[in-house]
Amino acid sequence: MPRGPVFDPIDRELFDTQRQRFDWSLLQNGSVYRYDTRFGLDCASRRLDELGYLVHRIDLQHSITVTDVHTVLAGALSFPAFYGKNLDAFNDLMYDVGEFRYGSDPDTTGTVLALAGYDTLVNLDRHTADVLLTIFAMHARLAALFSHPMLCIIESTAHDLGPVNGRPVQTGSLWDTPPSSWPITAKEIVEFEFETTNADAAAMIEVIAFTLVERVGGWAKWQILDPVQLDSDDSVEHPAEPQRQRCDVVVSVGIRGEGDLGEIDEDVYVALRDAGLTVGSSTGAGYPFGAERERLLGKYSELRDGHGGGLNLDV
Repeated sequence: MPRGPVFDPIDRELFDTQRQRFDWSLLQNGSVYRYDTRFGLDCASRRLDELGYLVHRIDLQHSITVTDVHTVLAGALSFPAFYGKNLDAFNDLMYDVGEFRYGSDPDTTGTVLALAGYDTLVNLDRHTADVLLTIFAMHARLAALFSHPMLCIIESTAHDLGPVNGRPVQTGSLWDTPPSSWPITAKEIVEFEFETTNADAAAMIEVIAFTLVERVGGWAKWQILDPVQLDSDDSVEHPAEPQRQRCDVVVSVGIRGEGDLGEIDEDVYVALRDAGLTVGSSTGAGYPFGAERERLLGKYSELRDGHGGGLNLDV
């Protein structure tokens, strides 16, 4: 069955309805957009997923090299083993994505590449960060000839990315208001990471576990991993208390359930501070679908469907 246009101006009544959709707000002006926050990226990803797009949500913040970036892109887009992990190879295979050979599905509305932590690549290699977006835009334009809408949305605070198609990367539409609450569904995996010292790591795990019991013990399950040593380049002095040791380990926490996680990161931070423990930088993000969700389910095996815990989280 041939693919038809996503937006059909022949049927005026239908077209008027179609133009009210979130994807129209983006596609009418381009194919590459930037969001300042992960909240904005996740809201856009979720809306596009609900419209039937195949959304590849990828987090680049853990990439150490440009090759790492290509590796995660290759995994998410199902590139073949011969992928060369450079811009020329990316250019070649993005044409195949547009033709539904890799990383796309003709039974979906279109294809979305949602890249969290894009500033990691910007800081690693600005040239690669700019050219990768240009390559995507070029092939998105070609894919439109096949009735295949393609979008690349990134989380980045860099306001001068591009030019792409002769102009800077625009800020994407945001139809959601940042809530004070953080509702999550049973299919979503939320990860928090807290940096601390070797000396404080065991106590940190105890405080986090106690706080989670109080806050989400009735509806969620979680897994706290053993501390992982930070690379020497990532170790930082605790800024407020220079007499303390450098933060040299990170404690990672995965949470899954259906409820409200609003301000839980602040609750954990306050509990750690009140316990007199060293806390360096911390991050938190939710992963409702895509390659990153699968990566986290591998990392937090106790959060997989059917793995004990007494909570029914099968989806």
